[in-house]
This record gives sequence, C-alpha cells and structure tokens, in this order.
Amino acid sequence: MREKMNFAFFKTEKQDDILIVTFNNTQKMNAMNLAFFEELPLLVEEIEKDDSVKVVIFRSDAKHFSVGLDVFDLGQKMPDLLKTETKAKRVKLYNLIKKMQLGMNMIEEGKKIYIAAVNGYCIGGALDLIAACDLRTASMDAKFSLRETKLAIIADLGSLQRLPFIIGSANTKYLAFTGKDITAKEAKEMHLINELYENKEELDKKTLELAKEIAENPFDAVSGAKKFINNLSEKIKKEELEKIATHNSAFLDFEEVAYYFQKSLQKKGVINE
Repeated sequence: MREKMNFAFFKTEKQDDILIVTFNNTQKMNAMNLAFFEELPLLVEEIEKDDSVKVVIFRSDAKHFSVGLDVFDLGQKMPDLLKTETKAKRVKLYNLIKKMQLGMNMIEEGKKIYIAAVNGYCIGGALDLIAACDLRTASMDAKFSLRETKLAIIADLGSLQRLPFIIGSANTKYLAFTGKDITAKEAKEMHLINELYENKEELDKKTLELAKEIAENPFDAVSGAKKFINNLSEKIKKEELEKIATHNSAFLDFEEVAYYFQKSLQKKGVINE
C-alpha cells in the first residue's frame, strides 16, 4: 500500500498491521457523496492487495459517523437523473446503483477484517456500510436508522440483504418499515453492535484494542473463518442485491426522493443539529 493514499473522502493512518480509515466530509456530517462511492472500491482494492494490513477500522472525527447518502450532491453531479423519463436514464440509474453497491460488496467479500466504529448518526447508506463490515462498535451517543423508507426509497445498498443475517428478519423489518432512529443501547440489544462504549474517546481506544487482538491471531485462520461464515449467505445476498438494483432502476423517482430529503432536513433533531 502506498504510504499516503490520496482520497477526497477518506484519510488513512497505518498503525502496524491496522489501517484506520477516517471519513473526511465533516462539513456535511460525512454525507456520502459521489466521491465516497467512487473512492471506496479503490480504497478497498488497495487494502486487499496489501499483505501488511490485517484489520481495518472505519471511523469519524466528526460529531456523526455519517448521515448517509448526499442526495443533493448526486442530483447536482448527475442532473439527468432528474430529467424526463427515458430508457437511457434507467440504464444509467441501474449502473449507478451497482457502482454504489460495489465498495460495500468488496468489504464483505474481502479477506481483511473490517470494523465500523460508530458515533453519532449512522443513517441510511452508513447503515449499509456497517452491515457490510465484519464487526461493529459504538459509543452511547450513536443512533442508527434505515432511513430510506422515509425518503421513498427501498434500501438498495445492502442493509435489507445483510441485516437479516445480523439482527434477524423481524428486527430488519422493524427498522425498514418504520425508518425510525434506534439508540446505541437498542442496537446492542438487537446484536447490531458487538461492543458498546461510554464515549467517543473510549470507542476509539477500545476499537483499536479489538483490532490489535484480532491481528495478533494467525491471519489465515481469521480470514478463513470470515470466508466460511460468509459463504453461508453469499449466494442469496448477491442475487438479492441484483434484484433490488433492477427494481429501483425501474421504479425509483429521484424527484420524489429529493422532495422527502428536503422535508427531512426541516424536521428538528433529524440531521440539523
């Protein structure tokens, strides 16, 4: 791996065989813009090729882990998605969804161990990301939401396909049907979170300790365990991710999404703290 990987959305720091990846869109509460989805596969590809990296931590320096998809950035950089209905538009949307799924699929399918350390909001696309990770830790201020429902979207980046294997189908339905926020304590009770810590400082410290503990084990055994556990559900996840990409590319209305996204910004306590 290059000593310094140059990405707009991510900052990286190597500590022995641990790579710490910090989100770098703090002015927008780490909203996932096009740069995120373009860079994530490149980042994961670099990580997977580097034999000196065993464990990766995704984290934030900001008040929030991530508030999810940056709908406005998407609309500005791909304005044709908001224009008159055409077949070409639907093909482009399908390709976009597959592109947005790619980095998260690579995390789940990779041989390295990926840990998400969550503080503050973890909404929508951010929940998709942590569901693709192998382990999840959080501080007590963390809040989680499968918010897509409230934005007129059927979640299509992996939450609906991965969460049933993590928290069960009933809990996944609860999050998907309501779109409500759940607390870190509720997330721990659902088994979404492996370890829960009092504050951000403890979260960062203890998550690094967890990463080091994992890295100390013979890595072929750790990576092999990941592979065979994931094999149990790999085929069905791939099939369902393809189905949701096809469905949303046919039926997703970006004007409706933008409307509900704007509406959500006006509500107190959603993302305008």
